[in-house]
Amino acid sequence: MEGGMLCGRLDVPIDTDPQDARAAAARMVTELARDFHDTDVEVSWNPPLKPGAWTAHVTLAAGTDAAPPNRP
Repeated sequence: MEGGMLCGRLDVPIDTDPQDARAAAARMVTELARDFHDTDVEVSWNPPLKPGAWTAHVTLAAGTDAAPPNRP
């Protein structure tokens, strides 16, 4: 599948622990992948380059086939 970038905010309280915020973001991405692409993904986080900004890699879960590209 094609790569891309998604930036945005989570609907979590401002004082949420960073680990909990990353878990919420990963949960949102995995649920979107299941709902829109019928596939399972894994989210792995890179070390932060600056406070409050995180980058993750989203990959297909082991044993998961990619959905056809022209799926409705």
